Amino acid sequence: MLNFNVIVVPTDLSDYSLRALPYAIGLAQRFDAHLKILCINEPSVPISDVTWAAVDVHGTDDALLAEARRALDKIVREQVPADLDVETSVTTGNAVEGIIDYAREQNADLLVMCTHGRTGLSHVLMGSTAEAVVRRAPCPVLTLRQPMPVAASKHGR
Repeated sequence: MLNFNVIVVPTDLSDYSLRALPYAIGLAQRFDAHLKILCINEPSVPISDVTWAAVDVHGTDDALLAEARRALDKIVREQVPADLDVETSVTTGNAVEGIIDYAREQNADLLVMCTHGRTGLSHVLMGSTAEAVVRRAPCPVLTLRQPMPVAASKHGR
């Protein structure tokens, strides 16, 4: 029988990526699953670009992580029903690697994420996080192509 116990929603905190949250919430409620929201902050300056300079990359990233934690806490308060088992995680690193590693560590049964729908040269140059995750994920991945209408959340926390 199909059952999801752990549902992971990766987000970069953009409105676009957060459109996956209502779908994940609905599935978590339906399957009485644990909802885990993952935010990965990609380093603001690649370390290889600053090996010759004295730049406080860690201080900058720490501030960005703290800001991301505050934003994610606010999203949970405002959008996730209070009776839903939810856990958040904020980290720094490569988005694809971080999502894959987190899904493995948490024994995820499902990943729910949006695609940015890039095509052509933009897709070639930027790559696709969702596509890379789908190819390497240790569990099924529900991808949502945007734009998709999403009903406003009626659940406050």
